Amino acid sequence: MEMVLMGTGTSHGVPVIGCDCKVCRSADPKDNRLRCSAFLREPANILIDVGPEFRIQALKYKVDNVDALLLTHSHADHLHGIDDLRIFSHSRAFDPHNRGGDETEGKGLPVYSHKSVIEDIKYRFDYIFREVKQGGGKPKINAVAADDFNESNPIKIKGLEILPVPIKHGYLDDSGWIIRELKDDGYKSIVYLTDLNHFPESSYDRVETFAGKIEHLVIDGLRVLPHSTHFSFEQALEVAEKLNPKNVYLTHVTHNLFHWQVQEYVDAILCRYPNLELAREKGGYVGPAFDGLELSC
Repeated sequence: MEMVLMGTGTSHGVPVIGCDCKVCRSADPKDNRLRCSAFLREPANILIDVGPEFRIQALKYKVDNVDALLLTHSHADHLHGIDDLRIFSHSRAFDPHNRGGDETEGKGLPVYSHKSVIEDIKYRFDYIFREVKQGGGKPKINAVAADDFNESNPIKIKGLEILPVPIKHGYLDDSGWIIRELKDDGYKSIVYLTDLNHFPESSYDRVETFAGKIEHLVIDGLRVLPHSTHFSFEQALEVAEKLNPKNVYLTHVTHNLFHWQVQEYVDAILCRYPNLELAREKGGYVGPAFDGLELSC
C-alpha cells in the first residue's frame, strides 16, 4: 500500500486567514497545512475525506483516478470539496485523456460513511441526488452507509479490506478507517483516525481483531491543551500506545506550535509510552505528520 497525506491541518488550515503569528508566517513547508485528507495510491485509488481544498490537493498530488471515497464525518473541512468528484464519478474506469469522463450506466462513485453522514450529505448536497434533464454538471455518487460492514464482511476494493472504526467527535458520530492488505507474513494495515475526542473500548477490540500489524497510525492530535472535540497530543499518544503501531503520525495540527516544536514536545514525553518508545528504537516514527508525507507498507 502507498498513501500520501494531502492535508494535515485544522478546519482553518495553516496559515490561518488573517493570522500574523510566527507559525502562520513560517517559511518551513511543514508548517503549511491544508485541511485533512489522505489518498491511497496503491493497489487501489481510495480517497479519505474531500475538503474545500480537494481540487488543489488533487492537482498537487496527481490524483487522476478515484475508486472510492471514505468519509470520516460531514464537517465542512472534510466534505465541502465533494462537487470536484465530478471528474471521477461518471466513469469508474477513468480515462485521464478524456477529462470530461463519459456518462455510463451504474450507481456512480462509491462513498462510504456512517449512516448519519450519508443522510447529512443527501440533505446538504441535495442537488447531487435530484434528477435533472441535462446540464448543471454534478458528481454521480453512490452513497453507502458503512454501519453494517463488520470484521467478517468488510468493504473490499481491489484486494484491500476496509472497515470503519466508530469514534466520537464531541457528540458527533465519526468514522475512523482501517485499510488492510494480506501480505506473505499476514495482514498489514494503515489506521486513519481523525477528528475525535473519544475512542470507545469496542473500537479497540475492532482494531485488534481486524487490523493485523498496524504499520501506520494517523491520529488526531490538535495541540498540547485539551479540547472539547479533539485529542490533545498526549491523548493521541495514549490511544496509540494501546494500539501499538510501528509508526504514529499526529494530524489535524493547529497553529499553536511549529512542526519542530511539536516533535520536541513528543520527544520529551515519549518515555511515558513504552510501546511507542520501543517502536521508535526499532526505526519507527512518532511525531507530527505533514502535508505530502508518504506512507508505504
